[in-house]
Amino acid sequence: SNDCANGDLTMLISIKTLCVGWDYSIDEGGGAFYGPKIDIKIRDAIGRLWQCSTVQCDFNLPERFDMTYIDSDGTKQRPIMVHRALLGSIERFMGVL
Repeated sequence: SNDCANGDLTMLISIKTLCVGWDYSIDEGGGAFYGPKIDIKIRDAIGRLWQCSTVQCDFNLPERFDMTYIDSDGTKQRPIMVHRALLGSIERFMGVL
């Protein structure tokens, strides 16, 4: 479920960022309405933050399109769709560079 995935993602991010010393924040209600997501924000030369990379789990579209697959024990399962934009919009990415 979406709530379970959000909790798992939050725990994973907490553990990984503690290991490497990165700062992170949780954006409650930040527009990710169909699943948890990770945004990478880059600070430009005058201190503004820009969202560039993003990866998001989507539980909505597989359900809306009634997507399923058969797993190794022969039962139907609902997939989780993953959206990613490694550079965000190219224009924004080039502008930040």
